[in-house]
Amino acid sequence: MRGINKVIILGRVWKDPEIRTTSNGNKVAEIGLVTSSGSGEYEKADWHKVVFYKRQAEIAEQYLTKGTNLYVEGRINYRKYTGRDGTDKYVTEIIGSILQMVNSPDAYKQVEHDSKNSHAKKDEYTRAEMSSFKDSVTDQADDVPF
Repeated sequence: MRGINKVIILGRVWKDPEIRTTSNGNKVAEIGLVTSSGSGEYEKADWHKVVFYKRQAEIAEQYLTKGTNLYVEGRINYRKYTGRDGTDKYVTEIIGSILQMVNSPDAYKQVEHDSKNSHAKKDEYTRAEMSSFKDSVTDQADDVPF
C-alpha cells in the first residue's frame, strides 16, 4: 500500500523569496511562510520553508514579496546533509506544487504562458475591474436553478 504525503498551508510570506538558478537553467525559489494557530494566550506562530521549482519558482520570483498571503499545496520533504563544520544537519521543507496568492494586489494579476513563445504575457486588472467582475459573477449565481 502506498502512503499519502500532502500538505495544504495558508500563510503569509515573512521574507522576500530567495531565488537561484540551477546549472541547467531551472529556477528554484525558497519561501519563508508563517502560519498561526491557537488563540489568545495560546496563539503561536509556525515558520515553514517552502521550495518551488521551474515555472512556480519563476512566478514566485515575479510576484511574491514579504507580506503576501499565500496558499500552497505540496509535500513534506526531510533531508540530511553534512554542514561545513562536519556535523549532520537536518532540514524539513515543503516541496510546493501549487501556489495561489490570496487577498493581495498581485492576486488580481493574470499570467498567461504561451508555450510557443519564450516569454510570458501579463495582464493587470485594477481592483475596481475585479470588483465589477466579482459583482457580475455573483449576479449570475443568483440565476442558477439549484
